[in-house]
Amino acid sequence: RSRDPAADLRARIAAARALGELGDPSFQRRHGPDGDYLLPPVVTIAAGNYPIGSNEGIYEDESPAHQVEVAAFAIGRFPVTNAEWRCFLDAGGYDDERWWQDEAAQRWRRGEETAEGPKQERREFRQWLRDNPQRIGELLRESGITSKQAEDCEAILQMSDAEFEALLDTWYPSGRQAEPAYWNDPAYNDAAQPVVGVCWYEARAYCAWLSAQTGQFWRLPSEAEWEAAARGRSGRRYAWGDDFDAGCCNTFESHVRGTTPIGVFPGGDTPEGLVDLSGNVWEWTSSAYHPYPYAPDLRREGTDTADARRVLRGGSWNNNRDNARCAYRNHNDPGNRNNNLGLRLVCVSHIVQAF
Repeated sequence: RSRDPAADLRARIAAARALGELGDPSFQRRHGPDGDYLLPPVVTIAAGNYPIGSNEGIYEDESPAHQVEVAAFAIGRFPVTNAEWRCFLDAGGYDDERWWQDEAAQRWRRGEETAEGPKQERREFRQWLRDNPQRIGELLRESGITSKQAEDCEAILQMSDAEFEALLDTWYPSGRQAEPAYWNDPAYNDAAQPVVGVCWYEARAYCAWLSAQTGQFWRLPSEAEWEAAARGRSGRRYAWGDDFDAGCCNTFESHVRGTTPIGVFPGGDTPEGLVDLSGNVWEWTSSAYHPYPYAPDLRREGTDTADARRVLRGGSWNNNRDNARCAYRNHNDPGNRNNNLGLRLVCVSHIVQAF
């Protein structure tokens, strides 16, 4: 019923929540060296040249449109769920330094420099509001933000610098973090919902842990791999096709105003069977943010740039249709832990075994 397009969305959500509590059979519960884990279902993406980028002119950093050669890979059918992340927590993933793969990640795990990057992003956003105050009213008239968000933006503009810094301290507490930022928030912590409030360092630690548990190599997709999976060789504009449909995804236009359990928008599946690639949660990629054209070089994919801003893809429940296009490129500080940030995994060794 959670996947029945004839059922009302509220009924699909209720069914998916029940399924999450019972244990979704799409995920195989297994036991590894560090306890139980859930093995996610994957979809194989064939090797080849795929269209990347866009010349639509909506956002300059999407251009130029170009072709990128991608090796075969398997990508998670769904974004990572709270049920999956629970296994990582139960295994002591935040305490075990083995999963935190470089010095920047180790500093984050120890509670050093966990807040400054996200705070700086908010300062830059506030400055953008100061430079473009008319955009608040424009976005409200365009149904790009809610009236409450417009009020919040106006309030930020009226704050003194000291008041704004105090607000940032409440949004981004410093010190060691031992669970996702919204782990105890009932709006986001249902077992079937995608995990949110995880930063890039946490996402990579989860990949390292799952790799050790399974004996396979799990990692974040590069932004080129993510776009190849979302668009296919035909270069779809959205995961399901070229025309936007609010009934196919959880975006601002869907009026859900929060994450939905995985898979309750079956009309939004890709032809290959991938779920929730447009909307619901932004998904971290491995790639550092740099202008196009894309090249898988050390500047973009190297581990020595671990503190660089990282690309996120797919849009979210809190963003509009433009952001849900497959070509749209978001980027955040790797320490950001917002309530619309999640992840999806790639497994490379799965391809080797399949062949």
